[in-house]
Amino acid sequence: MGLAPAVLHQRNPGLVIVRVSGWGQDGPYRDRPGFGTLVESMSGYAARTGFPDREPVLPPTALADMVAGLYGAFSVMVALREVELKGGLGQVIDLPLLDPLFSFIATEAAVYRLTGEVRERTGSRSETTSPRNVFRTKDGRYIGISASIQAMAERLFRAIGREDMITDPRFRTNTDRVRNADACEAPIAAFIAARSLAENMAIFERAEVTASPVYDIDQFMADSHVQAREILVDLPDGEMGRLPMHNIIPRLSDTPGRLRRPAPALGEHTFEVLEGLGLSRADLDALVEGGVISRGGGS
Repeated sequence: MGLAPAVLHQRNPGLVIVRVSGWGQDGPYRDRPGFGTLVESMSGYAARTGFPDREPVLPPTALADMVAGLYGAFSVMVALREVELKGGLGQVIDLPLLDPLFSFIATEAAVYRLTGEVRERTGSRSETTSPRNVFRTKDGRYIGISASIQAMAERLFRAIGREDMITDPRFRTNTDRVRNADACEAPIAAFIAARSLAENMAIFERAEVTASPVYDIDQFMADSHVQAREILVDLPDGEMGRLPMHNIIPRLSDTPGRLRRPAPALGEHTFEVLEGLGLSRADLDALVEGGVISRGGGS
């Protein structure tokens, strides 16, 4: 296509070029086809997700793609700052899907090197803090709890009426609690199972325990905090009327940004873009007749 980095940099040496691929621009796998699912499988992410007595679990969203997108946006900003500071020369960013997602599984490589241990899946538990899990309520809902510091664990034990657990040798420290996670979580699970979600949350909020309901999307969208912060905004859509979209993240104090319109329909701005490149209306009509472009939504 004539769009290789060397060609583009001849035209504009200040360009920052991001090359997104499955496996990277070098290495034995560089020519393999790559989808996010393959990366989510190979990176170790799926192997660490789910429960030990069941198969590995792939994420239900395009996680590898989205993580790479975040790294890509960050790396472009770093490279553009380098352009500003170092005289205007751009560079090429090699951004595979594999490397960013692997960085999200934290200390796995170091743990393996030090201990020789290949960690199993742990469900919703943590291998470093306890109690940390999701618990079912009387009305069939779930609550997520993370009492990852000593003071919070003690606050939780008091909230469920089990102050004796604070001095119990099995639960005295975080290390003790991780070692005895089953016994530690059993009374918490029993307490939560005997009460509705609302009852549990009222108790935990009064006790300032770090607990939160596990939401489905309908519950998330109905939440007063989500609505107050406008985490979702409604924008017009040509086919669907109005659709909720993710608001700007993060929020800058002086330049917060705003969503003015949704993504365009396929081909909506084809004529507008090509006319900006100098093509005449006759040229565009010829391209349409030849099946090269379509008239799209905006033509």
